[in-house]
Amino acid sequence: MKEANRQLYHGCTKFSRFSFVVKLLHLKSYHRIPNSAFTEILKLLAEAFPEPNTLPKSYKEAKNRLKELGLGYESIHVCFNNCILFRKQYANHDNCPVCGLSRWKDPARKKIPQKVLRHFPLVPRLKRMFLSKKGAEEA
Repeated sequence: MKEANRQLYHGCTKFSRFSFVVKLLHLKSYHRIPNSAFTEILKLLAEAFPEPNTLPKSYKEAKNRLKELGLGYESIHVCFNNCILFRKQYANHDNCPVCGLSRWKDPARKKIPQKVLRHFPLVPRLKRMFLSKKGAEEA
């Protein structure tokens, strides 16, 4: 909980480090900003903000900080036609057993999935929300 309330920089009252990083990641997702561009934006902001600031140095670091707070997600590959999820018994399949479509955008090159589902587990979020008495009363 202390991590979520940590100041972005000394004297900043509008944003905590957590709220600022969440807003930045939302903009990254909404505007489809590439990871490399997001890292460069973080570097520029770190230079612009007063020292010492607590901004993450890269996209990977920002994502890991959220994961440490229980806000991570699981990426699950999905058939392009939404037939199946490539997990459990289908985790190692390269083609959909229902429609036969390839799991990959270009099977001959780097294996990039055609479609990805991001699953945000609910149970850890509920546990965290009801961990404190104040959080339980607000819910």
